[in-house]
This record gives sequence, C-alpha cells and structure tokens, in this order.
Amino acid sequence: MIVRINQFDAANAEPYSGWENESLRGPITSNLPAGANAFEILILESDERQQTLAPSFRQGQLRKLLPDILAALRDPADEVVLRLDGPMLAGELLAAFAHLTDAGGHGRFAISPAHRYEDLTTTPPAIGSVRIHAPVPRLPAILDDDALGLQRNVRLRAFALPEALVNPLLDVDELNDERWPEILAGARYVLGNVRSMQSLHILTHKLSADQTRQRIVQRLSAAANQM
Repeated sequence: MIVRINQFDAANAEPYSGWENESLRGPITSNLPAGANAFEILILESDERQQTLAPSFRQGQLRKLLPDILAALRDPADEVVLRLDGPMLAGELLAAFAHLTDAGGHGRFAISPAHRYEDLTTTPPAIGSVRIHAPVPRLPAILDDDALGLQRNVRLRAFALPEALVNPLLDVDELNDERWPEILAGARYVLGNVRSMQSLHILTHKLSADQTRQRIVQRLSAAANQM
C-alpha cells in the first residue's frame, strides 16, 4: 500500500472532515492557534502493483497506522487524550467503555451525560462523548478495536498535550467550552478521522511541515521493517 501525506489550508479542516455540525461531533468553536498547519494522511486506492485496494482494507490499514502516527508526533513529555463522540450503540461508541481503564483498573477518563427516554425504532440514538487518557502502550488496543465505530459513526479527536491540560480536556463536554483556546494552544497536535475513515487529519501549530512528514515517515518505516 502507498501512504500519502498532503498539506492543505487549516481553515478547510472542518469542512473537509465530513462530520455534521451537531452538539458533540461538530466543530470545536474556537479559532485554531496562529500558524496552524493541516495535513491529510490517506492510503491510495491502488498499491505498488496497481492492484485496487478495497475501501474496507484502506480503512483497516489507517486504523493500524493510528498508534504509530500518534506516537511519532508526540514529544516524550506529551500525554495523549482521545476524545470519542458517537452513537450510544453496539458497534459504535459503546465499545469505548471497555477501554476506560487498563486490565488493572488504572486510568483516567470522563463520560458526558446522555439519555434516551423513548424506546422507539424511530427515535435517533443518543450521542455521547467519552474522553480517555491513553498512554502510548494502550493506544493499539483501543484504536484497533473494530467494535469501536471509527470507520462508521464515531468521531475521533486525539490530542497530545502537557500533563497540566489532561484533566481539563477530560472534563470538557461541550464544544463551545471556554477552555478550548487554552487547550488548543497547548496541544502539540490534534489528529482526527474523516467521516467513514477515508483519511486522517492532523492539525498542529508546533510542528513544521518538514518535521511532521519526517516523523511520520521514520516511524512508519521503522514499523514496517520490524514486520
């Protein structure tokens, strides 16, 4: 497979994401920090032998790349927090609840209030938000869990940021919270999935285009050599 990294105008990140404008899966209502760079990571539709790759295969491969990309772009002092917003259904957001802590019960997380008072098939599913502090060793188990609907209706936003901002980010439910400017200014990057997991978006004002590409390429090359 061929992985492509494209840079684009950060102002277009939300329109290009494919996610609807709603209370939890919509845009964060805070301006991006000055000088923010935006990148798209995707897998081309054909491989090196010009063999067509199925959309489901490309989705799965992007999920497998996620932990390495998140680790490659963070600095050693950064912590990673995953924000997951989606329907409270099996095969969607409910799978995130299995990853709130590690096997020993250790971990930090927050869950937004959610309710559904009518048991009718015509009633839309409740949309919830789960935030998980995810040390790098836990990332593969969470992000490669196919029961978590990242390729369906769950929006992922992963943040690398200082320890001092972990709990404030875990605590933020609403996308118009007054703490977002401070969180975005302190984050090294925000990585999100485009709707249907056709590609990934990275927003960063702390890494240049060259640094971003170099870190990703080095990490993915090293991972490929270990296979």
